Amino acid sequence: MNLYLLRHGETSWNREQRLQGITDVSLNDFGVRQSRRLVRWFQKTKIAAVVTSPLRRARQTADLLCQSAPRPVLVDDRLREIDHGPWTGWKTSHVERRMPVEFATWRFCPDRLRLPASETLEAVYRRSSAVLSELVAANISGNVLIVSHGVTNALLVCAALGAPLSGICRFAQGNGCVTLLKVVRRQIMALESEINAAV
Repeated sequence: MNLYLLRHGETSWNREQRLQGITDVSLNDFGVRQSRRLVRWFQKTKIAAVVTSPLRRARQTADLLCQSAPRPVLVDDRLREIDHGPWTGWKTSHVERRMPVEFATWRFCPDRLRLPASETLEAVYRRSSAVLSELVAANISGNVLIVSHGVTNALLVCAALGAPLSGICRFAQGNGCVTLLKVVRRQIMALESEINAAV
C-alpha cells in the first residue's frame, strides 16, 4: 500500500494568502481546474479508497476526482485544517505587521505558538497522526489517497518521518500537489518528494 497526501485545489483565500483554517471556503475556478487535471493521475495511480477532510475545499477536490473514477470516500473530521483562531481570514502580511513577535514565532518556532481560541500544532498532530496510524495498521489492499490541507499534511509527513513539529516548514505543499508515503509491512518506509500531479 502507498499513501498519497494531496493538498486540496486552490481557493480565493489561498490566492490572497489569507489564513483559512477551519473556515469553509470553496475552491475557486483555478482550484476546480487543478482538481480536474488530477483525474488522469488519480486513475493511473490505482487509488482504492479516498479519505478526506470534511472542509468543503477538500471535499470538492475529492468529489471531482471520484466523479470520473468512483471510489469509496470516507470523511474524517480529524483531517480538518488547524484552527488559526484570531488570525483566521488575515493575510500573512497583515499578521506580520500587526503581530511581529507572534509572526516570528510562527515562522521559526511554530510548535511554540499559542494564540487565544486557536489550535496548537501538537493538537493537530495528535488527531491527524491517529488517522495515519489507523490506515497503516489496517493494511488496506491498494493505495489510499488522503485529501487534506497544508498544515495538516505537513504534520502527517512529520508523523511519518518521526520529525519534530518545528520542522513543518520543510514539508510545505502547494495546492493540488501530492506527497507519496510508501508503506511496507505496516510501516512507512520512504517518503517521495512532492509530485505536482495537476500539471
